[in-house]
Amino acid sequence: MLPVVLECPEEAVILERFQRALAELWAFDRVLIERRLGQKTVTHRLAVYLERQFPGFHTDCEYSRNSRVDEDTYDFPSMSRPRQRDLRRNLVRQGLSEGEAEDAAHTVTHAYPDIIVHYREENHLNLLVVETRLLGDGRGWGGVLEAREKLQRYTLQGEKGLYRYAVGLLVELGVTEGGDQSIVHQFRDGQEVGRVV
Repeated sequence: MLPVVLECPEEAVILERFQRALAELWAFDRVLIERRLGQKTVTHRLAVYLERQFPGFHTDCEYSRNSRVDEDTYDFPSMSRPRQRDLRRNLVRQGLSEGEAEDAAHTVTHAYPDIIVHYREENHLNLLVVETRLLGDGRGWGGVLEAREKLQRYTLQGEKGLYRYAVGLLVELGVTEGGDQSIVHQFRDGQEVGRVV
């Protein structure tokens, strides 16, 4: 296999390309947001437009592996199968039924990123991780708070960072009486650093 010769674009370039993809989403798929047809539907369409903006890179939805780790691991939090088993056991010890413990462990260990732009099998080319939410949708683990926690983990750099995405974005979309709304929160190195305008 030939070595990868792609380079990570500057943060400003990543954000500019993201904004172009978001504009395409609004231009061609506004009805999906307006009718609240579901987060996964909207996420998929945004991923299609992002893929066009990053030629040579892979754009994946709910990608569940980290190439830095030999065993199968999951993204939030990174948890091996033995650790998942231990989590279920601890939850049962705390009073949950087997079924409740299984559901709770599944919720935590299977919360993959909505969209990633990366080069598969090359962790130094993790460009962008995106979480999407429809405005006003505050569903427990699927809500904005959980998305923020995920983006902090995905963008953390250095020894503590397992994934080291250059840029993380929480995208909240909605159609209100005031018009179309896009609220985009940016994350870098495990911290929310502001909104993308």
